[in-house]
Amino acid sequence: MAAFETSTIYDSFEALSKLLYPPVQQEERAASSTAAAAGPGSVGPAYVAQDVTIPAPKPRRDIADIWEDEEIALATEDDLDDGRRQPSYEFIYKQAVGTTDAFLGLSDKDPSSTCCEDLVLTISLPGTKSLAELDLDVQPTRVQLRSPLYKLALPLPHKVDEKQGSAKWDAKKEMLCVTLRIVRDFFD
Repeated sequence: MAAFETSTIYDSFEALSKLLYPPVQQEERAASSTAAAAGPGSVGPAYVAQDVTIPAPKPRRDIADIWEDEEIALATEDDLDDGRRQPSYEFIYKQAVGTTDAFLGLSDKDPSSTCCEDLVLTISLPGTKSLAELDLDVQPTRVQLRSPLYKLALPLPHKVDEKQGSAKWDAKKEMLCVTLRIVRDFFD
């Protein structure tokens, strides 16, 4: 018992290792682990494909490029500067609130912009005298406004239904107010 107490843990593990793996087995194990394992590809003759066309490699692109060439949309004529000014504009979210929302809180609506139904775009157009001077084009993701003094090509923050929108001209303030219905896929 005294001899066991004087030995270290290292000596104990060394003795256990020699007991479990004699030196002959260790050499055999090392030799067998370096040999290649047989698999399905090593059975039978080597197969060489005939009449196979290998596609040409893609040309190397610059690492600094962010988009591929086909991902870049062509510039429209509205993106070009023709000397007209861009009017000031503002987006406002509008929510239809009923009595059940205001007093009882029975609906799932909250005051955040994700529960808003309409997107109101107010465009200030000083110097514009009438609505006849304005040309407004509403698309699902973009609004374009053209007049003799102003030009606005604006991407929208949400997809809208271009058929359910309305526009109102305030001649005193020289302001156009465009109300657009927001299209949300996750709301019914």
